[in-house]
Amino acid sequence: MIKRLLSKLNDTIAKGDSEFKKSIKRLTGITPKNVALYHQAFSHSSTASKKSVWQQSSNERLEFLGDAVLGAIIAEYLFKLYPKKDEGFLTQVRSKIVNGQSLHQLSLKFGIDSFLKATLSTREKTASSAYGDAFEAFIGAIYLDHGYQKTRKFVIGKVIKYHIDLDTLVNTNEDYKSILQIRTQKNKQSLEYRLLEEAVRGKTKVYKVQIFIDKMPYVSFEHFSKRVAEQKAAQLTLEQLDTEVNG
Repeated sequence: MIKRLLSKLNDTIAKGDSEFKKSIKRLTGITPKNVALYHQAFSHSSTASKKSVWQQSSNERLEFLGDAVLGAIIAEYLFKLYPKKDEGFLTQVRSKIVNGQSLHQLSLKFGIDSFLKATLSTREKTASSAYGDAFEAFIGAIYLDHGYQKTRKFVIGKVIKYHIDLDTLVNTNEDYKSILQIRTQKNKQSLEYRLLEEAVRGKTKVYKVQIFIDKMPYVSFEHFSKRVAEQKAAQLTLEQLDTEVNG
């Protein structure tokens, strides 16, 4: 009796894995070898304590790896695509491609939201970085399963060329406040725009705004528009954070 039940369970798992592999191949054009990596890539930390047949841990380690691999592939691609552009330009364009908002949209375009296993409400998933994190973990899974060259081929051929409009990214002003908010949320940090001064100069008010991350002061900026002051402070703070990370 027990043997029959175990046999039925194994058949169900095998059938489920077969369909899952087909789905991954449709997304990437590559047949998965280690399907467990992809199950892990789609396992949010909120489910880490609930072990299933496939899931032994969350996708956080794969996310870390995928972030590095994706960043390296895009950096190389932009380096070759724009041979006369300086480091600042390349860094800015790369940041636009791999920021939380962009990764969130890529995750939805690839249907990763339908694979994600998480004990979060739909609203919580949308408000958090869960989808973008899963996309990075997915890249990490492909890298471990098939190596750098196949991962690079997937990122350039399936992601950048089909889903990234570089001309628009290069020529569009960013919503730096949104980018900074997504970045701090991902790192589980608090973010505050503190109005330091509201002074009248002539007939116009001037607003001085400073950003605090985890109560630590960052860039301040003043402008006749409070919105502009906040956007500029966010932009300069992002540049400062990138400098700190890249040394």
